[in-house]
Amino acid sequence: MPDYTTSFLSPATPERAYRVVAEQMPHWWTPTSAPFLAVGDTAKTGFDGQSYWVFRAKALIPQKLIELECIESFMVSEQVDTPREWEGSTLRFEFVEQPGGIRLTFTHIGLRPEMKCWNMCKRGWDHYLPGSLQNYLKNGAGKPNSF
Repeated sequence: MPDYTTSFLSPATPERAYRVVAEQMPHWWTPTSAPFLAVGDTAKTGFDGQSYWVFRAKALIPQKLIELECIESFMVSEQVDTPREWEGSTLRFEFVEQPGGIRLTFTHIGLRPEMKCWNMCKRGWDHYLPGSLQNYLKNGAGKPNSF
């Protein structure tokens, strides 16, 4: 089965969209311990006070591509097979310039429908990507997690 993927158009410039994803995740997704400025940078994200993930930047091509590998995962939910379910998966953000803005395509490589967390994670990504991130890029008003 295919990995989770979503895509949307935004009036943002490639420079702004790239910077928002790499450096401003708390404004549209969830609090992070640091921005992703160079390959190898790591940052911890969290939800609900218990669940957390640590990501390492494995590709940062300004205005084109961001890949963040999950190197540590602790998901607290009855909707997961193991707290480490995301470990080894990759968040991939692709930015393609188009007339009037960009097409942002997000793929969570390794998140597949056969996984127990699929429904929960898909709902989350559907909220944060075509929802919160797109709104933040348009008008500066994302709907991030507040933990």
